[in-house]
Amino acid sequence: MGRLGGIRRAAKALGVSHAIVSRHVRGLEERLGVTLLDRESGQMTAVGVDYHGRLVKVFNELREATDAVRGRTDGKLVISCVGGLALHWLAMRLAMSSGRNGMPPVDLRSEDGLLDLSNNAVDGDIRYIGDGQTLDRKRGVRTLELARPHVFPLASPMFVSRWGDRIRSAEDLATLPLIEERSDVEWRMWMRAQSIDLPPNTPTGRYGHAHLALAAARAGQGIALGNHYLIAEDLAAGRLVKVVPREKEFVPVTLGAYVFRGPANRWSDPSIVRFRRWLAAQFSADPAY
Repeated sequence: MGRLGGIRRAAKALGVSHAIVSRHVRGLEERLGVTLLDRESGQMTAVGVDYHGRLVKVFNELREATDAVRGRTDGKLVISCVGGLALHWLAMRLAMSSGRNGMPPVDLRSEDGLLDLSNNAVDGDIRYIGDGQTLDRKRGVRTLELARPHVFPLASPMFVSRWGDRIRSAEDLATLPLIEERSDVEWRMWMRAQSIDLPPNTPTGRYGHAHLALAAARAGQGIALGNHYLIAEDLAAGRLVKVVPREKEFVPVTLGAYVFRGPANRWSDPSIVRFRRWLAAQFSADPAY
C-alpha cells in the first residue's frame, strides 16, 4: 500500500480484493493503536508514512543480508531510489512495466541516503542531488542526469482558502508557516532566486523526509516546496494546489536534479542499459515543470 500509493493498487498487485487488504490494515491499526490510513482521502497518514518508511529500511536490510549470503540468482535488477520519488512516481510505473517488453524484473528499494555502489548490493541508484550538494564522484561509479524539475510552493486547498489573499508576492510567504525536510536550505535557495533573503530564525516545520513534508502540507500545516514528480497525483486529485501570488509572479526555480548512478564496470550490462533507457524515457515523457 505504501509503495504503490493506495489499497486498491496494493490489492491488484497482490491479486486479492481490496477488502482483504483493508481488513489487514485495520487489524494492524488496532494492534498499534494508531491510524495509518485516512479513509476519506485514501492516503496514508503522516504516522503511516513514517511507519512504512521505517519498515522499508528493515526489510531492505534483510534482503541485502540474504543477497550477500546466497548471491542474486533470480535475474532481477536491484534498484534503490530516494523515498519520495519511489513512493509518488517510480513504483507505479515499475508495476506496469517490470518484466514486460524486454524490461528486466526490478526489485525496488527505498533508500534516502547516498549508497556506496562498490559492494554490488544494488545494480543502480536514483537520487535527487541538490545544487548545493556535492556528489562524491568515486572511481568506479558513473552518473546520468535524468531531469532538473522546477520547484514551487504548494499547500492544501484549505490552507490557500484561508491565507491565499495575504500572498501578493514571494516575500509574503515568509510570514506564513513553511514546511521543510531536514533544513531550510531549499527554502533559502528558492527565496534567493526571488531576490529575497529569508529572515533569520524564520519558523518552519521540519519533517525529515519529502513524503512526510508533503503529508504535512496535505494536512494544512503550511507551505511546502515540491516538484512535479512528487506531487502530480496530489495536484490532479485536488489534495494539493500550487500557491499563486496575487500580484508579482514567482520566478521559475530549479534546485537540483534527479540522477541515475551505477557501477562503471557494469554500466554496459544489457539489463542495466535497458533499465536506464526505460527510466530516461519515463522522465522525458513526463514534463518536469
